[in-house]
Amino acid sequence: MYRNWKSMRKRAAGAGLLLALAGGVLPLAGGAGQPVCLAAAAKPDKDGYVARTEAVQPQKPVDLSQLKAVDVETADPQATPRTKALARYLRGIADSGMILYGHQNDMSRKVAKNIPTDSDTYDITGDYPAIIGMNGLALTGNELELTEGERKAGVTLHAKLAQIARRADRHGAIVTMSCHMPNFDRVAKRPKIDGSYDYRGYSPNVTDGDVVRRILPGGDLNPVFTGYLDLIVDFDRRLQEDDIPLLFRPFHENTGSWFWWGVGHCTPQQFRQLFQYTEEYLQGKGLHNILYVYSPGGGETKSEGDYGLTYPGNRAVDICGLDMYHRDPERGDGFLQDEMDPALAIVERFAKAHHKTAALTEGGILCGNSALAKKHNKDKDWFREVMPFLIKHHMAWFMTWSNFDETNFDQPYMVDAARGHEMVNEFIAFYNEPASIFASQNPDYRNFH
Repeated sequence: MYRNWKSMRKRAAGAGLLLALAGGVLPLAGGAGQPVCLAAAAKPDKDGYVARTEAVQPQKPVDLSQLKAVDVETADPQATPRTKALARYLRGIADSGMILYGHQNDMSRKVAKNIPTDSDTYDITGDYPAIIGMNGLALTGNELELTEGERKAGVTLHAKLAQIARRADRHGAIVTMSCHMPNFDRVAKRPKIDGSYDYRGYSPNVTDGDVVRRILPGGDLNPVFTGYLDLIVDFDRRLQEDDIPLLFRPFHENTGSWFWWGVGHCTPQQFRQLFQYTEEYLQGKGLHNILYVYSPGGGETKSEGDYGLTYPGNRAVDICGLDMYHRDPERGDGFLQDEMDPALAIVERFAKAHHKTAALTEGGILCGNSALAKKHNKDKDWFREVMPFLIKHHMAWFMTWSNFDETNFDQPYMVDAARGHEMVNEFIAFYNEPASIFASQNPDYRNFH
């Protein structure tokens, strides 16, 4: 995600709320024809926070016997058995009427730093997201730091991030990684540090330098690029040793122009070559625990032709994703029906035609060019409202972006044991929906056939 440039059925039982969709309805918990009745209408205090009034309900694990088992062909023919099982599980979820919820940096970044846990999601629900996102920025020190004690002990950023991934896996979460790769032309011009390129800083939004052409094989920046890929190799090799699959999502939102790999900065053919080359490089290093995710930006994807223009091919892609945000949402503003719904339909059709699994790989609320507002959000039940559209179009998961601090967050959070962001009760209602899946509900899918 780059905020300044983005435009943007486990089946529920009972009589439930009917959310009308084009082509059908999906029952959700609540009063018939009415928004969910929360335990109490919590009024915000002087700081804009509300009392937690909604109770977290126990959730049942996904029953693998109820999922449709499909033989999924992975992009990597040598994918590990657990990686192939994950591909089957995600396909089964996509066709189940349920959806996995994901959150970026959930175990490494949070707003409520005064609460001694590792997750804002856990503070609210006592559970972790089913999908936990990481970023290549953590490998260069931008979104992960080492303590003085860790430095003295020789801990590396790769090792620390891998340890977070192991912890996520132990709690039942699936790990995904995106990469806001630096502008390698800028990196090449910096002095090296102890003989290695300096990848620190944030420069994917620096779009000059003809980077894509120059990092491909034969280009002068290819050694700079492969040096960066070796950071990912070092990290992911640790995961593979522990039999942890990785959903790898490089070069996301390429149908926009805000990153150096985006439209206007390379040809469609160059983008396809870059995606394929990256995959071949990682496999050539012996990594076979990866499912590869292609994720254009939704606001710029108006047709299957748009979506497929830079598609790297069936042999390079496992997941057909989409990144799409809802800017300044208001209840009933029509965005979900008029913009999100047709965009998801494009991805659904494309994925089905290419025998792939679909996902909303990044989504959420944008208030202006930022994320959720601290207060005065006009559609507090957005998480529940978007869910039926995602399920209708067979998305396996959707992921919101990171909670960095009180001024930059994409998911509600608690500030103490009793109070939280103004949407915290609606988020608990979303968690309580039978169709929303969090980490504790993910089963051991290793033997899912």
